[in-house]
Amino acid sequence: MNVLRRRYWINGGLLALAGGLAVLVWWDPGQESPVISPLLAIPMSQIEQVTVVRPGQETLAFTRQDQRWQMTAPDSGWANPVLIQRVLGIATLRCPRHYPAAELDLTTLQLKPPRLQLRLNEWEIHFGGTTPADGLRYLQVGTTVHFCPDALYPLLTSAAAGFLAPLIEPFESSATKAH
Repeated sequence: MNVLRRRYWINGGLLALAGGLAVLVWWDPGQESPVISPLLAIPMSQIEQVTVVRPGQETLAFTRQDQRWQMTAPDSGWANPVLIQRVLGIATLRCPRHYPAAELDLTTLQLKPPRLQLRLNEWEIHFGGTTPADGLRYLQVGTTVHFCPDALYPLLTSAAAGFLAPLIEPFESSATKAH
């Protein structure tokens, strides 16, 4: 065997060995990937009432009426369906980490008192601060604190009027306006 062919075989063998080791590191047949359960054990379709208690701002309240959402406080009118769907989506949110609340300093996490409270039917979610390293929001549900992506807090602290559905006025053509 010449030198060049021997080097090809050695390099090929080393490459196969490295590939095999990589597969062993990334794939462990005895260990299943953890299943992250949703934040709440309630389907979005079963939520009938939403209340957002916002310290320093008006409380928002919504009720479901015939598959549509009505804002009942601080104003009254049909709610913006896109925004309500985002709020309801928190029920199915999957948070990567959670800890028993008794093991944490809730005051430091800004959960006692909470920065915001969201009630979906009888379920209550307390919003705290965010983690310094990765910006996850501290959410407390019952006796558990979850570290969750922070997509909802800015929406829930926005102006109440933004939650009302925009009024759609009938289109008037220039010919109609002239008469």
